[in-house]
This record gives sequence, C-alpha cells and structure tokens, in this order.
Amino acid sequence: MFMRKLGWVALLTSLLVSTAQAEPNYPSKPITLVVAFAPGGGTDTAARLVAKDLAAELGQPIIVENRPGAGGAIGAVGVTRAAADGYTLLFGSGSELDVLTAVKVKAPYDPLKDFTPVTEVGTVSFVLATNPSLNTNSVGELIAYARANPGKLNFASFGIGSTNHLIGEAFARKNHLSLVHVPYKGSAAAVTDLLAGQVQLAFDTASVMIPLVRSGSLKGLATLSPERSLLAPELPTMAESGLPDFTFEGWLGVLAPRGTPRPIVDRLHAALAKVLSLPALVEALQQRGVKVVASTPDEFDAFMKADVARWSEIARAAEIRIE
Repeated sequence: MFMRKLGWVALLTSLLVSTAQAEPNYPSKPITLVVAFAPGGGTDTAARLVAKDLAAELGQPIIVENRPGAGGAIGAVGVTRAAADGYTLLFGSGSELDVLTAVKVKAPYDPLKDFTPVTEVGTVSFVLATNPSLNTNSVGELIAYARANPGKLNFASFGIGSTNHLIGEAFARKNHLSLVHVPYKGSAAAVTDLLAGQVQLAFDTASVMIPLVRSGSLKGLATLSPERSLLAPELPTMAESGLPDFTFEGWLGVLAPRGTPRPIVDRLHAALAKVLSLPALVEALQQRGVKVVASTPDEFDAFMKADVARWSEIARAAEIRIE
C-alpha cells in the first residue's frame, strides 16, 4: 500500500511538471519583472528599457514592479517565493544577489540555489574618483599619498557591506593602505559628501561618476573594467594604472524562481537574446554605463558561481559581516 501511494505521488508530480513544461503558448498573460530597488535608479532604468522591447518580442505586457528594501533582499525574496511558471522574474544585480549574500551573517536566500539564471544582461562599470582638492592625478600617486598619510584618507560607500565598500577594502588590502571607510545610505548621499570634500575618494558606477568628472567636479583616476569605458575613453583602466588584476564590475541579469521549466527558460532567453541585439537598446544601455553581455543560462550560472566565490573571499578577508 505504501509503495502504491508513492507511485501515485510520483505520477502526480510528473503530470504537474509535464503540464508546466508543456504550456504551448507561453507566455499567455502579462509577466511581472521585479526590480529590488526604488524607481529611477540604474537597475530600474535598465529594466524598463529591456522590458519595453521584451514585451514587443513576447507579445505580452511586461510589468516592472519595484520592491525596494533591505539592500534588495525584499524584492529578491519575493521572487524566490513566486510560482516557477515564468510569470514572475527578477531583474537582478550582483549587489543584492552575490555581494549581499556574501556579507550577511544569515543570508535570506542562496543566489545559486534559489534562482534559475536566464541571461546576464550586461556589466556595469565602476570608476575611482577623488575630490579635486586631493592633489593626486593617477592611481599610483593616490597610493603613494595614502601610504605616506595612513588613516588620513576617507572613502565613501553606499553602506556597510555594499559593493563599493568591498571594492574599497580590497583596494586598501591589496596596496597595504590604511583608509577610513565612511558608509552612507546610498550613492546620492555619498557623492554629495565627496563633492563637498568631506570624503576624498569613492568607487562608484560610471553613470554616476563620469558626468561629474566631465564637469570638473570630481577627478577621475581609473575605470575598474577590463577595458576603457565607452563613456570616458580618456580614463585609463586599473591595469594600465599598474594594478593588472584589480578588475571589478557590477552586473545586471534576468533570473526566474528555482525550478522554472527549461523550455520556459529557453523561450525567455531566446527572446532576451534577440532584444539585446537591437542597436537602439544596446546604445541606450551603453549611455547608462551598461555593456551588453546577453549570455546563455549556463554561462550566466557559471559566471554567478565565480562571482559569489570572489565576493565571499573579499568579505572574509576584510572581516565584513552584517546581521
């Protein structure tokens, strides 16, 4: 009798899975694309650009829904609890997935187990910039000044355990520097004090830093990407500045809840690959500091595994743990 019950359970599970995988007209209703940050930010803007073209390609509305809070954890948790049917997706970033889980004492989710990767949309460049009052004109000069003046330079971040907090700590450890970390509640507050000279340097996204560098309000020293930024080709890379292995980029990608059937993932990936090849969309994202990648689900999965390992190691080395 027990084995017979197990047989019925297995049959029912198989039927349910088959039904989910066999939806011939997917998508047949609107799709919700969750952004774990407030409207108007870089992630939200990129999501809305992609959603517009994706809706046209899939023939269904894509509803961008902002669920901010807890460093992106609230929105991401909501997607992990959604039905794995392809109708609730996360337009996620390395910030709330790889970095946040690396620094949390008790992570609210496992980025490698609780999500199904669909595609990495693109990478996000970071720029090292300083207040013009700091008389350093290159990364080498900054390092020399910091070594000669230990504890006198402050670097700003989005907050304790944020991406650019970890980048700053990695920069200090690599170059044997004593830098003072000053956390803020977001990029806007950090940049305000950087402009005022309350802090002397910061690692922030290219979309934030480059307009300020171009205006002369800040002094750009280097990009942290492997190649020079299309937005500011005059800025050297860290490799060109004497730090060949100091490369950091953020990322944006689309993920589904764990267990989403592969046919649905493949349908989404095919549609996203097509829209991410549209010249107008590529240009719009580039102007916002996003370099299109459009990886396969398997490539995105491998990338995330390596990224999680890297941020976890940096957090351990710097002893950064938050509740």
